[in-house]
Amino acid sequence: MEPLDHSEDQFARDVSMPLEPEEHAIQLDLLRSFFSTEQKSILDLGCGAGRLLLPLRESGHRVVGLDHNERALAWAAQACGTQDDLVQQDLRDPQPFLHGPFDAALLLGNTLMELVSPDEVVGLLHRIEACLSEQGVLIIEDIPGLYWPLLSSGRWGDGEAEGFRMVWSDRDMIFSLREGEAAQDDGPLRSDEPLRRLWSESLLQMVLAQAGWESSHGEHPLLRVVRPVRS
Repeated sequence: MEPLDHSEDQFARDVSMPLEPEEHAIQLDLLRSFFSTEQKSILDLGCGAGRLLLPLRESGHRVVGLDHNERALAWAAQACGTQDDLVQQDLRDPQPFLHGPFDAALLLGNTLMELVSPDEVVGLLHRIEACLSEQGVLIIEDIPGLYWPLLSSGRWGDGEAEGFRMVWSDRDMIFSLREGEAAQDDGPLRSDEPLRRLWSESLLQMVLAQAGWESSHGEHPLLRVVRPVRS
């Protein structure tokens, strides 16, 4: 695996801390509380450099990390001291997730926003369900609860701030972030840019229902539990 050469580049920042440090600390505390002291088998989807994988392993849980990026997995392996249970696979890959069954799957660090197509998310939910134990759950961030209040209050939108520019599609709740010199470009969204979706509650519920899952608002937007509908 290719190591990370520049600890300060955008890639390194994104894979090590996709949330604000305060949010990361709260989310990790919530996860530890949710899993309690009983050892669990966990699939960390989009594990990045091991932001959650490493501390959950240190808490005694078995955690399999999956990410499409070889550099991120190299950093995770370096942090963990082993490449065991680190899998290079894209979430959009139709291949099943191995090493299960899992008591929980994690889709955190704003990874859900990187999945733009509702059909892709439906397919992902089917593959997640297939690798979960009978009582297994999926844990995501409550994207509507986290970001729609910022958007509706005008604190999250177009314009350049701190070297970034948020550029929105003119037809959907899809956007891209431009950094550095690219942030000076205020032109329309291009199809070759990395895209993200700001999931609304109605669209998220529609996708969950189509895949046969259910979810309600959690007590904290940094941890939302989603379950397959089991008869």
